[in-house]
Amino acid sequence: MNNSKVINGSSRRFALGFVAVFVGLLFGGLSSAVGQARQLSLADILIALRSKKAVIEEKNKILADAVKQRGITFSLTPEIEKELGSTGAYKELIEAIREKAVVNEPVAVQKPEPVKADAPPTVSVPPPPDFAFYRTRAATNLLAGDLEMALADLTNAIRLKPGEAQPYIDRGLVYLKQGKLDDAAADLEKGLGIDQKNAAAMVARAQIFEQKGDTANALALFDKASVIDPSNAAAKLGSTKIRDAAAAEERRIAAAKAAEEARSEPRIVPVGAMNGLATDLVMPMYSALDRRMNIQGKVTVQITLSETGKLIDAQATEGPKSLRNAAVEAVKRSTFKPMTVQGKPVSASGYIVYNFVPNQ
Repeated sequence: MNNSKVINGSSRRFALGFVAVFVGLLFGGLSSAVGQARQLSLADILIALRSKKAVIEEKNKILADAVKQRGITFSLTPEIEKELGSTGAYKELIEAIREKAVVNEPVAVQKPEPVKADAPPTVSVPPPPDFAFYRTRAATNLLAGDLEMALADLTNAIRLKPGEAQPYIDRGLVYLKQGKLDDAAADLEKGLGIDQKNAAAMVARAQIFEQKGDTANALALFDKASVIDPSNAAAKLGSTKIRDAAAAEERRIAAAKAAEEARSEPRIVPVGAMNGLATDLVMPMYSALDRRMNIQGKVTVQITLSETGKLIDAQATEGPKSLRNAAVEAVKRSTFKPMTVQGKPVSASGYIVYNFVPNQ
């Protein structure tokens, strides 16, 4: 029985010691926990609530006990109560703060002088959160991945200074991270309306245009951001990406057009020698000069005929150059019948050979 009492007493002393050490760590070190207690400021409580040295339930319990024992240095205004709530204060802690918000000092009585009440103690009331506070906390919330809290803080910053561009831009970037393109575009437009040379905002706005398929406006903003900030890699990458995509699309369209044209063109059947298709094969003029110069030999003329037998093209490809023009002119004056495949007329290609011999 005595051993049980000793164990229970030791456990209670250990728990109380743990509370004291934790409060001391939260409020400036172990010495303040074991030494003379001091009243808690608003900053003490906010820092303790944000501390990661204990879970939120335990922090609220310890802080409520500390407030009841030590008291506080500030008054509980609606703004401060709202701030405490958003930082994680439970109802128990806020009630403890409310009880200690007004400190009554005993009235000093001097005899035989009439009773004279001392002036009420001066209560330190911290200023409400300002623009810088909300901007700083928004950045902290962004790093922690709490986008909704970051949005709330940025909204408060905008309410305090609606003429500042950066809170609009920052809130637009948060909306963009959430995929809320319309809200992001509206805030970025407001920010750019105030700060027209913010390259980061231009890149974000261009990305929204790009996601919505408006590549023309996206490219214009990417290019403008690159001029304002030549080191902005995102702007350069965005411009390059859009231009490469446009060039690839042009090549695709051209290839599709060429393929369509190829399908629509008539098939040309290679025949070889086409002298047999000539209904009237005109012989070339063999000039006296060429005869005297003993220029002779075979001249090959490549020809293409349409489905109706009409000569489409004639080009001399082999033979003495001085004789080629005469051979081509002779082919052009000739007539041909259509080439047929399985009884159907087709376009055909082949050649006509003329042999230039001086003695003939």
